[in-house]
Amino acid sequence: MGLIKGDLEKVPKGLTMNQYYARIFKWHRKNKDLILRKLGARSPSDPYIRCYFELVEALPDTKSVSLEDIAFVCLEVISGLMEWAYHESDQHGVKTAAYAQHILDSFFDGFFGKKTRFSAENSKMYARYNMSNCLRRYKEQ
Repeated sequence: MGLIKGDLEKVPKGLTMNQYYARIFKWHRKNKDLILRKLGARSPSDPYIRCYFELVEALPDTKSVSLEDIAFVCLEVISGLMEWAYHESDQHGVKTAAYAQHILDSFFDGFFGKKTRFSAENSKMYARYNMSNCLRRYKEQ
């Protein structure tokens, strides 16, 4: 289920792209182990969970993150390795997916946009950490 009416309106206006990214970054770094409870039927060795943990550890901090990395992370939040936390809210009451959607709509050209996809695919993390590639790596092992 996607965002519901009012979710995007909770995103504070006027922050920089890096400030929005910082909220996603901090939430996942702080709450990464929540995946084990939310997806309790899966083992910690499950490829999806392992890939998620790898991605969270590889996330660039807010000082070194690139435009491309932010686009990539936003796509993973909406429909990738970070999607399990789509409806999880931070201490400001804003869902992680709302931040991601706001970034894509405000600084790129939306979730399906060419600029968004081009930027994400040029992230230094894309080849190793996008969901499809990471899961494929585990299947090949």
